[in-house]
This record gives sequence, structure tokens and C-alpha cells, in this order.
Amino acid sequence: MKIATWNLERPKASQREKLDGLRARMLAVEADIWILTETNSCVSPGPDYRCVASTPISGPERYWPGENRTTIWSRFPIEKAIETHDHETAVCAEIKHGDSLILVYGTIIPYHAAGTKYPYRFEGKVVSGRKGWELHYESIGNHAADWWRLRKKFQNHSMCVAGDLNQNRDGRRWYGTKAGREELGLALSGADMTCVTESEIQSKAGEVLNPVIDHICLDRKLAERVSSVQGWAPGRTAAGRRLSDHIGLCVDLAPTC
Repeated sequence: MKIATWNLERPKASQREKLDGLRARMLAVEADIWILTETNSCVSPGPDYRCVASTPISGPERYWPGENRTTIWSRFPIEKAIETHDHETAVCAEIKHGDSLILVYGTIIPYHAAGTKYPYRFEGKVVSGRKGWELHYESIGNHAADWWRLRKKFQNHSMCVAGDLNQNRDGRRWYGTKAGREELGLALSGADMTCVTESEIQSKAGEVLNPVIDHICLDRKLAERVSSVQGWAPGRTAAGRRLSDHIGLCVDLAPTC
């Protein structure tokens, strides 16, 4: 099983070259489960996938038609969508893989300046005038409560959390804060999960990629099955425009014995 996550930098239906490039890259990765962030209903990894998506945001903020923050796509059957603390940002799907059930939880944790002089839609409200990283920390706490609740309610399920977590975790001081990294680590530990994309990420060709702020986190039993972790540079269209401002990530899981 291969799980991938990628922030698509808010594509629009009119950006045909970008959409073609995104689809081509996703086709090459061949993930079974995709967690896409800053995405749009006009983007899909292929006809064999089904999805659950966060609620599109309406209101004074400028969102494009079809745009939503998070979508989970799966080749495996999606049994149902499960409620999260913020339906505009976080989405959770119960996915059946063989005889097992997996909770896949996709989300975005706010960036450093969200809600400061840059208004930010946060849990159903437009927020501004806050301090840097303040919404980031608050969001981690709310996610922690969500993950703990889900783990308690679905004790026989495996669990994966992935998306744009807006902090690098490879030891370099690149994006994020020490407090934020510690808080996220505690939130994952409290749900008996671990981030499997903390180490230096390389492409399939062995190229070392810049520190990543998107991550894939797994419960400890799933994490033991990880056979490889890779990333890919976003690439560009034929006209030279970037496909995204984020590196994509995927993990391969070995089958159970």
C-alpha cells in the first residue's frame, strides 16, 4: 500500500496546463491513497479513485469555484466519512483494505502568519489580529483532541494522519518553532502515532529535497511496516510555471505476514 500527500497550491479549473501537470505527476507516483491539500474538485488522481472532501468555504474570503482545503482519494473502498472538529479543513475517511479498516485523516495546520495581519478562516470564523504562530499552536491542540477521540472510538482501526502540517521536523531550523514541534510530537504520541517523514527526504533518483512541511503520520503498527519514504520536487508546466510550492511525499507499506 502506498500513501501520498501533496499541497497543490490552490489550482483553478481554468489552469489547464497546471491541472494536466498535476495529474501526470500523480499518475507517475501511483499511490493507493492520496491526501491532497489546497486542492480543487477539478483535480483527481484517476477514475479508479473515490473521495471524501472538506466542506468548501463560502463567504468574504476569495476561494475559487470547486476549491477546498483537503480531499482524501482512495483506490480502496471508502466505507464512510467521519466527523472532525473543523469540517472546512480536516476530513476523515474510514477505508477498507483487505480485512482491515484504516482511518485516514487529512488536514492543514495554519501557517505562521495565519490570523495576524492576514485574515484566516479558522474553524468556521474569520480570524485576524492574532500573534504569529498563535493559530498554529491552537490548531495543534484541537487536532490532538480529535485524534485522541478517534483512536478511543475506533480502537480496532489503524490510523494515518497526513497533510500540510506547516513545520519541518528534520532537525533543521527552517520553518516552525521548537514549541510547535514539541506540541505536535506530544499530540501524535498521545494518539499512539508517529511522524514517518521527519528524516531527510530524497527523491526516487536520490536527490535530497528541501525540508518538507507536509507530513505523513502513522500509528505505531503501521509505522513498523514502512518500507520506503520518498518525495518529489513539484516540477513545472511546459510554459515554466510551477505546479506547486510544496514538495510531495509518499510512503510504501509492506504487506502484513
